[in-house]
Amino acid sequence: MHAAASESLETEIETARLLLRAPRLADVGAMARLANDPGVSMMTARMPHPYGVDDAKAFIQRQQAETASGVSAGFAIERLGDGALLGVVGFMHGKKNLVEIGYWLGRPHWGAGYATEAARAVVDHIFEATGAEGITASVRVINDASRRVLEKCGLRYVESGLDPAPARGGALPVDRFRLTRRDWTSFKAWRPATSRPRVVAALEPALTT
Repeated sequence: MHAAASESLETEIETARLLLRAPRLADVGAMARLANDPGVSMMTARMPHPYGVDDAKAFIQRQQAETASGVSAGFAIERLGDGALLGVVGFMHGKKNLVEIGYWLGRPHWGAGYATEAARAVVDHIFEATGAEGITASVRVINDASRRVLEKCGLRYVESGLDPAPARGGALPVDRFRLTRRDWTSFKAWRPATSRPRVVAALEPALTT
Protein backbone atom coordinates (compact mmCIF):
# COMPACT_ATOMS: atom_id res chain seq x y z
CA MET A 1 0.00 0.00 0.00
CA HIS A 2 1.21 3.53 -0.75
CA ALA A 3 1.14 5.46 2.51
CA ALA A 4 0.37 8.85 0.97
CA ALA A 5 -2.76 7.56 -0.74
CA SER A 6 -4.17 5.96 2.39
CA GLU A 7 -3.29 9.04 4.41
CA SER A 8 -5.27 11.30 2.05
CA LEU A 9 -8.41 10.23 3.90
CA GLU A 10 -6.88 12.01 6.89
CA THR A 11 -5.10 14.86 5.10
CA GLU A 12 -6.25 18.31 4.11
CA ILE A 13 -4.11 20.71 2.11
CA GLU A 14 -4.77 24.41 2.53
CA THR A 15 -3.51 26.95 0.01
CA ALA A 16 -4.03 30.70 -0.19
CA ARG A 17 -7.60 30.33 -1.50
CA LEU A 18 -8.42 26.64 -1.41
CA LEU A 19 -8.95 23.64 0.83
CA LEU A 20 -8.16 20.26 -0.71
CA ARG A 21 -9.98 17.57 1.23
CA ALA A 22 -11.40 14.10 0.79
CA PRO A 23 -14.63 14.17 -1.26
CA ARG A 24 -17.80 13.25 0.64
CA LEU A 25 -21.30 12.24 -0.31
CA ALA A 26 -22.53 15.72 0.59
CA ASP A 27 -20.63 16.87 -2.54
CA VAL A 28 -22.71 14.73 -4.89
CA GLY A 29 -25.17 17.42 -6.00
CA ALA A 30 -22.58 20.11 -6.68
CA MET A 31 -20.23 17.63 -8.33
CA ALA A 32 -22.94 16.40 -10.69
CA ARG A 33 -23.93 19.96 -11.68
CA LEU A 34 -20.35 20.97 -12.47
CA ALA A 35 -19.35 17.75 -14.23
CA ASN A 36 -22.49 17.54 -16.38
CA ASP A 37 -20.91 19.91 -18.87
CA PRO A 38 -19.42 18.64 -22.14
CA GLY A 39 -16.71 21.27 -21.85
CA VAL A 40 -15.56 19.49 -18.71
CA SER A 41 -16.30 15.80 -19.30
CA MET A 42 -15.15 15.63 -22.91
CA MET A 43 -11.65 16.68 -21.89
CA THR A 44 -11.34 13.63 -19.64
CA ALA A 45 -10.80 9.97 -20.42
CA ARG A 46 -13.11 8.42 -17.83
CA MET A 47 -15.84 10.91 -16.97
CA PRO A 48 -19.15 9.92 -18.64
CA HIS A 49 -21.51 12.38 -20.29
CA PRO A 50 -24.23 13.06 -19.35
CA TYR A 51 -22.99 13.05 -15.74
CA GLY A 52 -25.57 12.70 -13.00
CA VAL A 53 -25.94 12.23 -9.27
CA ASP A 54 -25.43 8.46 -9.54
CA ASP A 55 -22.17 9.02 -11.41
CA ALA A 56 -20.92 11.41 -8.73
CA LYS A 57 -21.88 8.98 -5.98
CA ALA A 58 -20.13 6.11 -7.76
CA PHE A 59 -17.00 8.22 -8.22
CA ILE A 60 -16.87 9.12 -4.53
CA GLN A 61 -17.39 5.53 -3.42
CA ARG A 62 -14.79 4.26 -5.89
CA GLN A 63 -12.35 6.93 -4.73
CA GLN A 64 -12.87 5.84 -1.14
CA ALA A 65 -11.99 2.24 -2.02
CA GLU A 66 -8.98 3.16 -4.17
CA THR A 67 -7.64 5.54 -1.54
CA ALA A 68 -7.98 2.92 1.19
CA SER A 69 -6.10 0.39 -0.96
CA GLY A 70 -3.36 2.85 -1.88
CA VAL A 71 -4.09 2.84 -5.61
CA SER A 72 -4.88 6.54 -5.83
CA ALA A 73 -5.72 9.63 -3.80
CA GLY A 74 -8.34 12.25 -4.58
CA PHE A 75 -9.21 15.65 -3.20
CA ALA A 76 -12.28 17.81 -3.58
CA ILE A 77 -11.30 21.39 -4.38
CA GLU A 78 -13.18 23.65 -1.97
CA ARG A 79 -12.94 27.44 -1.99
CA LEU A 80 -12.08 28.94 1.35
CA GLY A 81 -14.60 31.46 2.63
CA ASP A 82 -17.79 30.23 1.02
CA GLY A 83 -17.07 26.48 0.94
CA ALA A 84 -18.02 26.17 -2.74
CA LEU A 85 -16.98 22.95 -4.51
CA LEU A 86 -14.89 23.89 -7.55
CA GLY A 87 -13.77 20.52 -8.90
CA VAL A 88 -11.50 17.56 -8.16
CA VAL A 89 -7.75 16.93 -8.19
CA GLY A 90 -5.92 13.71 -7.49
CA PHE A 91 -3.16 11.29 -8.35
CA MET A 92 -2.61 7.62 -9.13
CA HIS A 93 0.49 5.52 -8.49
CA GLY A 94 1.95 4.04 -11.65
CA LYS A 95 4.95 2.06 -12.83
CA LYS A 96 8.63 2.92 -12.44
CA ASN A 97 7.99 4.97 -9.28
CA LEU A 98 5.95 7.52 -11.23
CA VAL A 99 2.70 9.17 -10.15
CA GLU A 100 0.06 10.46 -12.58
CA ILE A 101 -1.95 13.54 -11.67
CA GLY A 102 -5.32 14.62 -12.97
CA TYR A 103 -7.88 17.35 -12.29
CA TRP A 104 -11.01 19.02 -13.52
CA LEU A 105 -12.67 22.30 -12.65
CA GLY A 106 -16.27 23.41 -13.16
CA ARG A 107 -16.81 25.98 -15.93
CA PRO A 108 -17.97 28.80 -13.56
CA HIS A 109 -14.54 28.67 -11.93
CA TRP A 110 -12.34 28.73 -15.03
CA GLY A 111 -9.86 31.51 -15.57
CA ALA A 112 -9.19 32.37 -11.92
CA GLY A 113 -6.06 30.26 -11.41
CA TYR A 114 -7.77 27.72 -9.15
CA ALA A 115 -6.68 24.67 -11.17
CA THR A 116 -3.03 25.77 -11.07
CA GLU A 117 -3.21 26.47 -7.34
CA ALA A 118 -4.74 23.06 -6.60
CA ALA A 119 -2.50 21.08 -8.94
CA ARG A 120 0.65 22.77 -7.66
CA ALA A 121 -0.29 21.92 -4.07
CA VAL A 122 -0.81 18.27 -5.01
CA VAL A 123 2.50 18.17 -6.89
CA ASP A 124 4.26 19.40 -3.75
CA HIS A 125 2.34 16.92 -1.59
CA ILE A 126 3.36 13.99 -3.81
CA PHE A 127 7.05 14.79 -3.66
CA GLU A 128 6.98 15.61 0.04
CA ALA A 129 4.85 12.66 1.20
CA THR A 130 5.86 9.85 -1.19
CA GLY A 131 9.05 8.47 -2.65
CA ALA A 132 7.93 9.18 -6.21
CA GLU A 133 10.75 10.04 -8.58
CA GLY A 134 8.50 11.76 -11.09
CA ILE A 135 5.02 13.04 -11.88
CA THR A 136 3.30 12.51 -15.22
CA ALA A 137 0.14 13.87 -16.79
CA SER A 138 -1.66 13.59 -20.12
CA VAL A 139 -3.97 16.15 -21.71
CA ARG A 140 -6.00 16.08 -24.89
CA VAL A 141 -4.15 17.85 -27.67
CA ILE A 142 -7.02 20.34 -27.93
CA ASN A 143 -6.92 21.25 -24.23
CA ASP A 144 -4.71 24.34 -24.17
CA ALA A 145 -5.93 25.46 -20.74
CA SER A 146 -4.92 22.21 -19.06
CA ARG A 147 -1.55 22.31 -20.80
CA ARG A 148 -0.89 25.76 -19.34
CA VAL A 149 -1.78 24.50 -15.86
CA LEU A 150 0.79 21.71 -16.12
CA GLU A 151 3.46 24.05 -17.39
CA LYS A 152 2.85 26.46 -14.51
CA CYS A 153 3.31 23.51 -12.13
CA GLY A 154 6.72 22.76 -13.65
CA LEU A 155 5.76 19.82 -15.87
CA ARG A 156 7.28 19.80 -19.33
CA TYR A 157 6.12 18.30 -22.61
CA VAL A 158 7.65 14.88 -23.32
CA GLU A 159 5.78 13.38 -26.28
CA SER A 160 2.46 12.93 -28.02
CA GLY A 161 0.57 9.67 -28.37
CA LEU A 162 -2.70 7.83 -27.89
CA ASP A 163 -4.16 7.12 -24.44
CA PRO A 164 -7.13 4.89 -23.61
CA ALA A 165 -10.33 6.90 -23.07
CA PRO A 166 -13.06 4.43 -22.09
CA ALA A 167 -15.68 7.13 -21.55
CA ARG A 168 -15.01 8.51 -25.02
CA GLY A 169 -15.33 5.14 -26.77
CA GLY A 170 -11.67 4.49 -27.61
CA ALA A 171 -8.26 6.09 -27.60
CA LEU A 172 -7.60 9.82 -27.90
CA PRO A 173 -4.55 11.80 -29.05
CA VAL A 174 -2.83 13.35 -26.06
CA ASP A 175 0.25 15.35 -25.11
CA ARG A 176 2.26 13.83 -22.25
CA PHE A 177 4.08 15.83 -19.60
CA ARG A 178 6.54 14.97 -16.82
CA LEU A 179 8.26 16.56 -13.82
CA THR A 180 11.18 14.80 -12.14
CA ARG A 181 11.95 15.07 -8.43
CA ARG A 182 15.26 16.74 -9.28
CA ASP A 183 13.59 19.42 -11.37
CA TRP A 184 10.88 19.91 -8.72
CA THR A 185 13.55 20.46 -6.07
CA SER A 186 15.14 23.16 -8.20
CA PHE A 187 11.74 24.64 -9.02
CA LYS A 188 10.77 24.74 -5.34
CA ALA A 189 14.00 26.47 -4.36
CA TRP A 190 13.13 29.69 -6.18
CA ARG A 191 9.38 29.73 -5.52
CA PRO A 192 8.24 32.31 -2.94
CA ALA A 193 7.80 30.81 0.52
CA THR A 194 4.29 32.34 0.73
CA SER A 195 3.12 30.06 -2.06
CA ARG A 196 3.67 26.87 -0.06
CA PRO A 197 0.53 24.99 1.00
CA ARG A 198 -0.25 23.99 4.57
CA VAL A 199 -0.90 20.30 5.13
CA VAL A 200 -3.08 19.32 8.05
CA ALA A 201 -2.96 15.61 8.92
CA ALA A 202 -4.68 13.34 11.44
CA LEU A 203 -8.22 14.34 10.51
CA GLU A 204 -11.27 12.12 10.61
CA PRO A 205 -12.16 10.36 7.32
CA ALA A 206 -14.53 12.58 5.34
CA LEU A 207 -16.04 10.11 2.85
CA THR A 208 -19.35 9.83 4.67
CA THR A 209 -22.80 11.30 4.28
